[in-house]
This record gives sequence, structure tokens and C-alpha cells, in this order.
Amino acid sequence: MNKQFNGQLLMLARQVRRTSQVELVGSLGGSITQGTLSKIEHGHIQPQEELVDQLAHALKMRPSFFYDPIYVRQPMASYHRKRQKLSSRDEDAIHALAEVFRINLRKCLDSIDLEPSLPPVPAIDTDEYDGDVEGIAAAIRQRWLLPRGPVADVSSLLESAGVLVISFDFGSSLIDGFCQHGCDGLPPFVFINNQQPKDRLRFSLAHELGHLVMHRTPNPRQEIEANRFASEFLVPTKDIKHDLDDLSLERFMDLKRYWGVSMQALIYKTWQIGKMSDRMYKYYNIEMSKRGYRKNEPIEASFLREEPTMVRDIMSAHVGELGYSIDEIAELFGLLVEDVVALYPIARPRPKLRLVR
Repeated sequence: MNKQFNGQLLMLARQVRRTSQVELVGSLGGSITQGTLSKIEHGHIQPQEELVDQLAHALKMRPSFFYDPIYVRQPMASYHRKRQKLSSRDEDAIHALAEVFRINLRKCLDSIDLEPSLPPVPAIDTDEYDGDVEGIAAAIRQRWLLPRGPVADVSSLLESAGVLVISFDFGSSLIDGFCQHGCDGLPPFVFINNQQPKDRLRFSLAHELGHLVMHRTPNPRQEIEANRFASEFLVPTKDIKHDLDDLSLERFMDLKRYWGVSMQALIYKTWQIGKMSDRMYKYYNIEMSKRGYRKNEPIEASFLREEPTMVRDIMSAHVGELGYSIDEIAELFGLLVEDVVALYPIARPRPKLRLVR
């Protein structure tokens, strides 16, 4: 039985390449109409092999990309940290590329067992804690036996709990990250923009962890709750409150060096726990803006690691122990070799993963 062309993947490839239907039809020299293209994307028409080759060439994909029967997940409502200026085309492209990662890593995980060393991320309803988001963050720290003080490496921590952290360049500074809950036999995913400063990246990771823990169902308060969770998870109130009595921007710089979170996050934390008045909170925000610290803080957190390794280990297992060539992986994924090399880092020859026998 011949494989079926998956029109959803054609739409996905078009979104990854930031190409409209009109632009794609134009690149094909008008050999098909926009109406025909729309019908192909919605599964009403199965294209001939010659047309599939033309579509693949125009979108810089391999024809094999379009023949996976998998369904494409829709972006979850308000599950990411973004700015209002983010265009629909850019947002679609970022989510589409995340889907490409998910679809292709699913193929790899058929051959590999992930072996988390920490308990998995639990689902906790905030109502069970009477809305005490900080209490939930403390419970997760206790669940993972974290010591007092800063979290050394949030990426490593999430991966140790079975979360796949996918770090890539979103092509826009207007979105920091988003997540997907585990389902269909796949683990939870956190997609993170690796072009943001490390201190902000850490907060974004903790923010997405908050979503994974608390927000199986979207709610109007979820972004605020995820921020509260991230703040308490990274900087527990009981550990910092005694260091917030003699405040200045220089003091926040010192605290940033220790906690590995932005000055802005520390100012917010100080106000949130009642160690700073509304007037002073407004003052510090104005000062941060006047000095340009909103965009570029004076202290770089270059000492922070935050380099996810699980995707690299999965790919290395395929190249090393399973004997795949880069071209074979590209064919498996339906991507060009240059895209595989750019998106999927391959480094260590013997990753600590167990192959499925």
C-alpha cells in the first residue's frame, strides 16, 4: 500500500520557511493554483510524485518529510512568553519548527529509552494548594531534593526529570519559550529561545516548568502564576528575604551574581514579598529603564551553564551505537543535511542512553 501524502506537513514546512500559499504557488511558476494547494494541505487531494518533488525543492525539504502519518499539534493557548509585537508569521514559524523537532525526535525515541534520574514532573492543581503557587514551587524543590540556595543548572534539572529541553534560535527576540505536556508516549517538551541572556533563559525555563506542573488546562491567571512559580523556584523567599534590607542597584547586581537571575526578576521578587513599597518598585523600574538595563543589564551571567544535552545524546546514540550516517538521519527526518547539522547537535560518541532491544 502506497504511503499517503500528509497535507498538514506541507503546511508545516511552509510555515517553517515563512512562505505563504501565494508565495509558494509563485515559486512553482504557477503550475498549480492556490486552490489546489489549499486542497492538498487539507487532505482533499493526493499530489502526484512530480509535484511532491517540486514542493520539496521549493521548501528545501526532502520528499520523505511529507509522508509521515503523524498529526500536527496546535499551539496551546497562551502557553508561551511573548511580546505583543510578534507577527503571526514569525509565531507560526517558531511553533512549526518546534513541531518538526517533536515529530523527528519521536522517530528517534522508538530506538532509545530515556532513563530519568529524578521523579517526573507532577501535575498539581493550584486549588489543591488554595492558590499558594509559592508552596507548589517549594514542593517541587523538595520533590527533587534541591539544596537551599540557587539552582545550579535548570536545563540539566529538567532533563533529569524526563523533560526534553529543545534550545534553538527562534529568529525573534519577542518570544522566550513555550512547552508541551507529555502525551502519545512522548515526554514533556520545553522549547527555549537560546538567543536570550542566560539569566533570563533560566527564568523562562522555570516559567515553563510552572506551566507543566500547574496548567494542564489553560486559565486566565496562568502567566502570572507561572512567573510566581519561577520566582519562588529559583529564589526561595526564605533564603533571600534577609538579604533584602539594604537595597540599591549595586545590591541587586551582587544578588544576580549569586542567584543567577536577572536584576529585574530580583526587583520583582523584592516587591512581591513585601520588602519593597509600590513607590520604590516604580522607582527601580524607572531607573532600570533610564540606564538601559531593561534590554542589557550591566552584569553578564556568563558563568551559568544552561546547555541542554539530551538531544545531543539522542543524536549521538544514532550516529555512534546505531550506526546512522548524517545523510541517513536527514532522510529519516525528511530534512536537508545542512538543516540536520544546524538543528541537531552531535558531539559525544557514547551517550548515557539505553537502546531499546
